[in-house]
Amino acid sequence: MRKRFLKAVAVLGLGLCLYGCIPTALAVYGVSRHRTHKSYHEYVASMDKTNQERQSQGLEPLPVLSFDDWKKHRKDLDKPGEANPPAPSTGK
Repeated sequence: MRKRFLKAVAVLGLGLCLYGCIPTALAVYGVSRHRTHKSYHEYVASMDKTNQERQSQGLEPLPVLSFDDWKKHRKDLDKPGEANPPAPSTGK
């Protein structure tokens, strides 16, 4: 009986201590995810502008990475020792 009471008190105490942490963690995750999507949309807009300029100069447009590929590529840039990103493959 006493063990059950101590477990209940421990769980309740932990729940009350973490009560403010859960919403904060969810908010941080949401903001981080929003920034990632915003950055990707900025990347796509930049590539669209670049490709329009290239087409006006008679050059072939550069491929635009999918969100998943862009995210992987971005993680690779964050690794130390990689100064220049690899060129995206054109699939040819």
